Amino acid sequence: MSDTRLRRDVLWNLVPVVMLAVVGLGLNFMIAKWWGPAALGVFNLVTIALFAFAVIGACGIQFSVLRSVAEVPDDRERVAAVSLGALIPGIACAAAALGLFMLARGPISRLHGSAAVAEGMLWAAPGLFCFAINKILFGICNGLRRMRAFAIYTSLRYSLIAVGLVLARVLDLDHDHLPVIWTFAEGVLLLVLIGELLATVSLTRGAGWRTWARAHMVYGARGVTATLAQELFSKMDVWMLGAANISKDLVGVYSLASGLFEGAVQLPTVVQNNLNPVIAHSLAENKPTEVEELVRRTRRWFVPTMAGACVLGAVAFPLLMPRLLADQTFAAGTAPFAILMAGLALSSPYLAFNQILLMANKPGWYTVFLVLVVAVSFVGNLLLIPPLGLAGAATSTSVAVIASAILVRVLARRRVGVQI
Repeated sequence: MSDTRLRRDVLWNLVPVVMLAVVGLGLNFMIAKWWGPAALGVFNLVTIALFAFAVIGACGIQFSVLRSVAEVPDDRERVAAVSLGALIPGIACAAAALGLFMLARGPISRLHGSAAVAEGMLWAAPGLFCFAINKILFGICNGLRRMRAFAIYTSLRYSLIAVGLVLARVLDLDHDHLPVIWTFAEGVLLLVLIGELLATVSLTRGAGWRTWARAHMVYGARGVTATLAQELFSKMDVWMLGAANISKDLVGVYSLASGLFEGAVQLPTVVQNNLNPVIAHSLAENKPTEVEELVRRTRRWFVPTMAGACVLGAVAFPLLMPRLLADQTFAAGTAPFAILMAGLALSSPYLAFNQILLMANKPGWYTVFLVLVVAVSFVGNLLLIPPLGLAGAATSTSVAVIASAILVRVLARRRVGVQI
C-alpha cells in the first residue's frame, strides 16, 4: 500500500471525524441546553446500553467479514459468499440481541434508579437492530477498501443524528424519548448501506455462503466477548458513575468529557480502519515485515499529530465548554478531561494498531487482550470513583488505555510475530 493512497484515504475519513466532533458536541450541548444535564445523563446511559447490545447483535461478524473480504478482494464469487455468509446469521443475531435488549430494560432502569432509562430504551430498540446490521455492512465496505464510500456513509450517519436531534426539538419530544434519534439515524443508514451492498457485491454469485456463515459464527463466538468488552470499556466510566451515589447532573458533565474523549479516539480509529485491510492482506500472505514497515511509517506522523490534538483539547476545554453551554456546572469536567487526554497521548504510538490480533485471525487472543483492559478499568473505577468522583473515573480510563498499549505490543510480538 502506497503512503500516498493511505494519506488520501485517511484524509477522506477525517471528514466524518470532523462531523463527529461537530455533531457529537452539538448533540451533547443541545440536549444539555434544551432538556438539561439530567436528560443528557439519561440519554447517555441509554446509549451505552444500545451500543453494548449492538455489539452482541453483530456478534463479531463485522471483523470476520472485513478480514475475509480484505484477504482476496478481487475474487467476486468469494466476496459474495463471504458477504452473504455474514449477513444471514447477522440478521438472526441482531434479532436475538433486540429481544435481550427489551428484556433488560427493567433491570437496567432499576440499576440507575430511573424510569426514564427504560422508556428511552424502548424508543431506541428498533435502532439497535439496524445498528447491528450496519456494523456488518460497514465491515464489507471496509474490507473492499472502499474508503471514500466508507467516509461518506460514516458522515451520513452523523448528519442523520443531527437531523434527528433537530426533529426531536421541533416535535418537542419528552427527554425520555430522545433515544429515538438512534432509531431514525440507523434506520435510514441501513437503507443506504443496503443500496451500497447491492451495487458492489453480486450476492447471487455467493453459492458457498453456508461455509462462510459457519466460519463467521465460529470467529464471532471467539471474538464477540472482545467486541462487547471494547464497547463496555468505552462507556464503563460513565456507567459506573451512573450506578454510584453521584448526581445525574455530574454524570451528565462527565458524559460530555467522555464524549469528547471518544471523539478524540476517532483519530486513531480512522487510521486503524484504513490500515486493517492492508494488515489482513499482508498477514494472509505471510509478510510480517510489510506490516512492521507500515507501522513505522504511520507512527512517524501519527504520534505527534495525536499528542498535539490531546494537548490542544485539554487546554481548550475549560475555555470553551462552560461558555458554549452557558452553564458553569460543566467546568467540573476540566480536570477529568485533561486526565483522559493525557492517557490518550501517552498511548498514541499503539492506538492505531490494536486490532492486529483480529486481522491475524486470532480473535481469541484479542478477547484476552480486551478482557484484561476492561478488568483494569473496572477495578480502577471501583476503587477510585468513591474517593475521587469524576477524576477517579477519568484516571481509571487513562490507566486502562495505557495498559492496552503495553499489552498490544507484547501480544503482537508473541502471537503474531510482528514487532510494533
